[in-house]
Amino acid sequence: MEKIKRRLIIFIILFIFLTAVLGLLFWPFIRNLENAEYREKFSLWVAGLGIKGFFILFGLQMLQIVVAVIPGGPVQLIAGAAYGAWMGLLILVSGCAAATTLVFFLVRKFGQPFIVRFFGADVINNWGFLKDEKKTALVTFILFLIPGTPKDTLTYLAPLTRLSLLQFTLISLFARLPAMLSTTVMGDAVMQGNWVIFFLLFGLTAVIGILGIQFKDRIIQRMRKT
Repeated sequence: MEKIKRRLIIFIILFIFLTAVLGLLFWPFIRNLENAEYREKFSLWVAGLGIKGFFILFGLQMLQIVVAVIPGGPVQLIAGAAYGAWMGLLILVSGCAAATTLVFFLVRKFGQPFIVRFFGADVINNWGFLKDEKKTALVTFILFLIPGTPKDTLTYLAPLTRLSLLQFTLISLFARLPAMLSTTVMGDAVMQGNWVIFFLLFGLTAVIGILGIQFKDRIIQRMRKT
């Protein structure tokens, strides 16, 4: 139990640190988006990238999922700001599907020792209830849907179950959609200068996130006992 607590504390500290670093890096960009002229220049710059811009964002989304500790919010905001809510979402979904497939095959090829090396045996034991075939799909979907759960860590654990690649990919994509769409809409709203929509969605997302973090442990404990 102590090892689990230490790993969790380290993960939280690293997550907060990376979030703060990314926030500081992107803050000048976000602040300048208040200026309509700057937004127009940014749009022209994105258009000038052509297909390269798509692949850069696609790669960032893949990296964010494969390297589980990297926060996904900044990438999703950039996607919405650069390509709009729906096109940004499409790129994110494509990157998510590719990353999920890559992780799935890595875990299936190298097995549990591969996971133990990166996350430790305690993490696998803590999420061992996912292997219950009767509830694997439903439980995995709910866990990916709940704000505050370690989704990218779960991406490495779910392939240890009997879920097929298609099942796993569809579950993770559909469960991630609400969060990804809300964030790309926020990014798009910023580019349109619609700060009311941005702050409304930001506030709603924050409330849902806080509730998810507050109750996720109870929900997970309930699933273990089901």
